[in-house]
Amino acid sequence: MERKLAAILATDVVGFAGLVSRDESGTLAKLVRLEREIIRMQVEANRGSVFKSTGDGFLAEFSSVIEAVNCAIGIQKASALEARQSNTDNALILRIGVSLGDVVVHGADILGDGVNIAARLEAMAEPGGIAVSGVVMAQISGKVDIPLADCGHKTLKSTDTSVHVYMTQSKHSEEGGFLDFDKDELAKTMVKGGCICGAVQYEVNAPAISTGYCHCSCCRKFSGSAVNAWTAFPISAVRFLDEEPVYFATTPIAKRGFCAKCGASLTYQLVQPRETAYLVMHTSSLDNPENFAPSVHSGIESKMPWFDILDDLSRTRSADSKVLLEAWSSVGLPDPETWGPLAKSPEVF
Repeated sequence: MERKLAAILATDVVGFAGLVSRDESGTLAKLVRLEREIIRMQVEANRGSVFKSTGDGFLAEFSSVIEAVNCAIGIQKASALEARQSNTDNALILRIGVSLGDVVVHGADILGDGVNIAARLEAMAEPGGIAVSGVVMAQISGKVDIPLADCGHKTLKSTDTSVHVYMTQSKHSEEGGFLDFDKDELAKTMVKGGCICGAVQYEVNAPAISTGYCHCSCCRKFSGSAVNAWTAFPISAVRFLDEEPVYFATTPIAKRGFCAKCGASLTYQLVQPRETAYLVMHTSSLDNPENFAPSVHSGIESKMPWFDILDDLSRTRSADSKVLLEAWSSVGLPDPETWGPLAKSPEVF
């Protein structure tokens, strides 16, 4: 069995049994939608992987602590906005815990202290809130914009050693939880962008899911630059106004969109083992790219030796991405050494 250090996110629906008893079919339908359109989308856009469903809860693994916490914030924000839109007392409210610790990979499952602590932290979090361990806090301090109160050392279970706990605390607002939305935030959210000649223009009516730099050889080749800045949005929120991009399959796992007239690079979407529910836009194609600062570096194994960005953002390899590993493995290329521009799946006889 493989042992490794991993960031673990645990989430659970508050009062799920009561919601089911009042409206079984409606609650289960909401849970399915929550998993598909919020939890899995946010996890995959932050390059993590859901490795277990516990009925009304989910466990996900990340190589980056910052991406795990950014994912937790994104899930709570999307859930709170959806609860406000639904205007019902039966909205699904989540608790989330994030830990960093040693885990054991056992087939498709992950076990160990890192998983156990994440689950204990999730149970301690307020409805609509997030709880993290002191180890996680040390990694994200000054790098993630989230208000976390020092709750001291707590024994999460009678058999556990004490853990330093930090938690968000609820605010008196319409949504509850630790978030403080402007009342008309969704109505005012409109991101615009397009190519250099203006033929392909788009609008996005939802907040970004995640941002970053990518140094991988595929992004370099397609964008023609040493590094590519990207911003991910829910694909359901993206609308092309007149012409749509032309798409090119740069690898067996993804397609990239560009303007057929001026050649400007615009989009990226994974299509294996399934099409993702998010669309990655080249940040440089946004009308206001200054509003979408990258939060991580990925594909660092391909970084040009003569180019560097002097920041303290986390740096991960392409092989560290659970989403990329799943995608490449699905086309018969699990070895990261085989990944790259125009890679071909092995023939199956």
